[in-house]
Amino acid sequence: MNYRLGVWGFLNTPVVHAEGSSNAGLLDQRLALQWVQENIASFGGDPRRVTVWGESAGAQSIGFHLTSYGGRNDNLFQAAILESGGPEGASLNTLPFYSAATDNLTRTVGCPRTWTSPSQLACLRNLSSAALFASNYTVVWNPIVDGDFLTDYPSSLLAQDKFIRVPLLTGANTDEGVSFSVQNLNTTTDVYNSLFYWRNYALSPPSIQELLQLYPNNPAIEPPYSNHANVTYPKYGAQWRRSAAIGGDLVMIAQRRRMAELYTKAGQKVYSYRFDTPLYNATVPGSVKHFDNVMFSFQNISGAIGSRQASQR
Repeated sequence: MNYRLGVWGFLNTPVVHAEGSSNAGLLDQRLALQWVQENIASFGGDPRRVTVWGESAGAQSIGFHLTSYGGRNDNLFQAAILESGGPEGASLNTLPFYSAATDNLTRTVGCPRTWTSPSQLACLRNLSSAALFASNYTVVWNPIVDGDFLTDYPSSLLAQDKFIRVPLLTGANTDEGVSFSVQNLNTTTDVYNSLFYWRNYALSPPSIQELLQLYPNNPAIEPPYSNHANVTYPKYGAQWRRSAAIGGDLVMIAQRRRMAELYTKAGQKVYSYRFDTPLYNATVPGSVKHFDNVMFSFQNISGAIGSRQASQR
């Protein structure tokens, strides 16, 4: 489905929050799900048998809907598929985080810079999409805990059993971390700093220290897991494989396992998978990367096959 992204879908200011317009991109998705309920029968579908499917950010979105409104079930869907993503692997910043981001944006486009002023929001809304896009502002605008759609962090909501009960299919790819790991990491200090400063992790120093103990620098048991040799890739950094092991588990693998456990505990049917098949032409260090499964999910592998002859397929 289409929904607003970036500053269009997730602009976060006190004025936006006060009028209930936070997380507009997620509300777009919810409106689309409501439309499906109202109209799917006209296309031969059954509103009582709707399955939502998403990959990566799409899977994160589904996780947000599963925990939305404190787990209130409005019967917008009856099953969910989450591929390589979920609510606990997402980055949710607080409202104050966006103060500097909004200030930089409004300065760039020439709008008032008073964060709490309605005139600031009015000015931004009067700009064309082209003008906003031309600002080239690269902050990642993410959903926030707004007290309405998201009443708490999804990790807390899941722990409190505040989630919609539906059958679940969830999984991840073996080498997810190679797609998310920061490159040019050569020392333990480099890995520590990447975990501390990179927005997707937002980890505390004690948590980082514990992770570094749990994930010693041993390339032979780190992504890409198909390469069991004790080798590194200088192009990416001497401790890049270590970072990929931590990053993949943090963002994809661990949260997938936890969500499956909590749904099982709640008496729901859960099916969990690991996609572990590299493309025939995969090159080191790619292996089984993030998104490699999607072409198989859609049964559209022609792009991956490339120039292979029909007799070779």
